[in-house]
Amino acid sequence: MKLSMIIKNLFMFLLLFIMPLYISTAESASKSEKEQAKEQAKQQEKELKAKNEAIEYYNQGKTNLLNGQKDQALSNYSKAIELYPELSDAYYFRGYIYTDMGKYDEAIADFNKTIELTPDYGDAYSRRGNIYYNKNEYEKSIADFNKAIEITPANKENYINRGYAYSNSQKYDEAIADFSKASELDPASATAYQGLGYTYAKKKDYDNAIANYTKSIAMDPLAAKSYEFRAALYDNKGDDVNALADYSKAIELNPKGGEAYLSRAMIYYVKEDFQKAWEDASKAKELGTDIDQALFDEFKSAAGK
Repeated sequence: MKLSMIIKNLFMFLLLFIMPLYISTAESASKSEKEQAKEQAKQQEKELKAKNEAIEYYNQGKTNLLNGQKDQALSNYSKAIELYPELSDAYYFRGYIYTDMGKYDEAIADFNKTIELTPDYGDAYSRRGNIYYNKNEYEKSIADFNKAIEITPANKENYINRGYAYSNSQKYDEAIADFSKASELDPASATAYQGLGYTYAKKKDYDNAIANYTKSIAMDPLAAKSYEFRAALYDNKGDDVNALADYSKAIELNPKGGEAYLSRAMIYYVKEDFQKAWEDASKAKELGTDIDQALFDEFKSAAGK
C-alpha cells in the first residue's frame, strides 16, 4: 500500500514538472510559426510590390517604343527585368530593340530567356530565327521557324521566312512548298510570290521566276524591288526592252535605288547608248553605290567625258 502511494506521488510530481515544459515548448513553437508566417507575408508583399513596379516600367517601355524612343524603352525594360526577372515580355521587347540596334548576341540572349520563361512564345522563336538568318546560320533559323509554325500554324510570315532560309540552303523544293503555303494562307500576299520568284531564279528557272514576280507586282504595284528583280531576269534572257522598262519603273518608284541605275547603265552601255549609260552610272555613284573604278572610267570614256 505504501509502495503504491509512493509511485502515485512520483507520477504526480513528474506530471507537474513536465507539463509546464511541454506548454512552454508548444507556446514557443506556435510563436515561431507565427513569426515565420509574418516574415513570409512580408516577403510576398515585397515581391508583389516589385512585380507591380516592374509592370509599370514595362508599360512605360511600351509607350516609349510606340513613340520611337528606343533608348528610353530599353532602359525601362531593363529596370522591369531587374525588379521582376520572371517578366518574359520585358525580355522579348528588349530583344526586339537589341535586334533593331544590330546587337544580335544580346537579342538572342533575351529571346532565349523569353522562351525559357514562356516555352510557347511563338514570336520569340520567329525573332530569333530572323537573327540566325541574318547571321547566315540557316539551319538554326529553320529550326526556330519550325517551332514558331508549330505554335502558330496560321502565320504566313513564318512560312515566308523559313522559305528564304530553305532557299538559301539550296533546299528549293522545301522553299517552294513554304512560299506556296503562305500564298494559300493569304492569296493576296505579294511577298509570297516574291519568294517564289526568288527561289525559281536561284534554280535558274527564269520563266517561272518572271511569272511569280509578275504576280507579285500585280498585287503590289509599288514594290520597286519586284520590278528590279524581274528586270534582272529579263536582262539575263536577253530581253533588253522589258529589262529597261522594269529598271526605269523601279527607279521611278525608288529614285534613291542606286543599284537599279547601275544595272540600267550596263544595258545602255551594251546597246552603245553611252551618254545614258554615263548618266546612270554617275547617278548610281552619287547615291553611294559601289562601282569598280575601272568600270566607272570606262563609262566616262565611252561617253567622251
